[in-house]
Amino acid sequence: MITRDDFWVIADEARLETEYAADKKLHYLQNVSLEALQNICLQYRYFTKDFPDNLGVLVSKLPYGQMKSLIGKILSEELGEGDQKLTHLRLFDNFLISINISEDVFESSINQDNVTLLNEIKQLTLNESPAYAIGLCGMGGECLCQIYLANMHKNLICNPYIKENRKSIDWEFWNFHVGDADVIHRQLVREAINEIADADPSCVSDLAAGYQKAKHNWDVFWNNIYSASVPELQ
Repeated sequence: MITRDDFWVIADEARLETEYAADKKLHYLQNVSLEALQNICLQYRYFTKDFPDNLGVLVSKLPYGQMKSLIGKILSEELGEGDQKLTHLRLFDNFLISINISEDVFESSINQDNVTLLNEIKQLTLNESPAYAIGLCGMGGECLCQIYLANMHKNLICNPYIKENRKSIDWEFWNFHVGDADVIHRQLVREAINEIADADPSCVSDLAAGYQKAKHNWDVFWNNIYSASVPELQ
């Protein structure tokens, strides 16, 4: 049986691997054309759109305690804490519009390989154990996602089009997601997982399985995006 300490060794190793993979995958944002840049950014929108619904399912599955309250808080933030204009999807859409992507294509441009992937995440979050769903959606969506976002932003701001138009671009989404809030979330998630693992050590294997599935999903998600948007990099 995997212990709590074993799990954090696995998680920390996966995080390092993800940091390397994310940097490698997203480095090309520095030099791609505007069209490719727009396509890549647009594809990330579809994860942002699905994430709150998956968090809602996760909250419904969790026992009362630190993790349920924390995921509920993160969900509230994703939904703008009651203000429709501040939902994270709306903030990301504002960014997309500011790099000259028409709202008309928002709902019709998803990479079809990622449709399958995102639907699988929904079903696994719904049907697998709460611990698995924490690893998949809680840690995968909140912690591993943050690695990709940080690398996306780091490389995005070096792109010539972004540098030239920086003052006219809406940065609110990025100000939130590459700031201190997500670092704090990651620490709180760790503390809440420790509480769950200490209460029921048998759930750690499912936590690890969900987390490893999340890591695999992120690798596939971004491979699908840049194989379609910048095929010459394959």
